[in-house]
Amino acid sequence: MKKRALIVFVITVLSISAVQYVFGFSSGITGFSGMNGGNSCNNCHHSGITPEVSITGPQLVLPGATQLYSLTISGGQQISGGLNVAVSDGALLSLSSETQLVNDEITHTDPKSVNQDGAVVFSYAWTAPVITGTVAITMYGAGNSVDGNGSNSGDAAGLTTLPIVVMALDEQVYLPMIRRD
Repeated sequence: MKKRALIVFVITVLSISAVQYVFGFSSGITGFSGMNGGNSCNNCHHSGITPEVSITGPQLVLPGATQLYSLTISGGQQISGGLNVAVSDGALLSLSSETQLVNDEITHTDPKSVNQDGAVVFSYAWTAPVITGTVAITMYGAGNSVDGNGSNSGDAAGLTTLPIVVMALDEQVYLPMIRRD
């Protein structure tokens, strides 16, 4: 009887693991933003149309300032999408129930449907590190365009980066002179 209970237990655990593998992480996953060796959602998702992915937001930021950013997924399967954003320094912040902070990275809570323009847009914030000089930061983003069928096939992700410069106010900035005649 104990042997039968053990077999049922093992089959149950394996079944739960298989369901998670087949249906992926609909509530988001981290470590696939492209920051760590180029890993992306395409490590698991495949056979779809690769979308265009972009990050928009300020590229010159004061130390300690919090700024708003957006990751946009355009094209691809045009059903829904998810994201994973990481940054080389500073702190990411989730702004809504559509995103969450996990392992210091932003990811989705559920796949988000495309908007009327055929794009998926996620908004979040980032707080720059407090520094005394100038530092270059890179924000990494993966946008996964999915067909919504619950499997990993028929999906594809695109990667992008956004360079950000954090510059203290005491830094001298030289602007070109404009001559007016």
